[in-house]
Amino acid sequence: MATIDDINSTLQNIARQLGQQAQSQGNAVPNATASSSPVTYAISLSTTAATVAAVSTVRYGLMFHNPGTANVYVYPTNVYLYPSLASTAPTTAVVQGSFLIYPGGTLSFPSTVFANVNCGWSAFSGTGSSQALTVVEFY
Repeated sequence: MATIDDINSTLQNIARQLGQQAQSQGNAVPNATASSSPVTYAISLSTTAATVAAVSTVRYGLMFHNPGTANVYVYPTNVYLYPSLASTAPTTAVVQGSFLIYPGGTLSFPSTVFANVNCGWSAFSGTGSSQALTVVEFY
């Protein structure tokens, strides 16, 4: 038969586990930090890279959508080429380090999988100019 101390110890353990579960849920789906979230940008791209999302310490999710007709490449502005680790940005000729988004495609970095998406992001189109890109930042 369990004593009062055994029951008390078990209840304390359950309370700790529930607290840890609640904290993990708060980390996975953080509270909104801005009164107007998400923030959406409509961007026109060319084959020359441009910054499409600035560095942000309060952003917890990011989504890119290509509503245009040409392929779009997005990449973190802090990309390094392995093995030299030289800071070289991707281009239409050298696309490694970038993510390809086909026309009509979406690339997302949700907070539940990527808790910190704080770096800056750049993008360029595979061909042409005035190619559309939609950027959605979650705060």
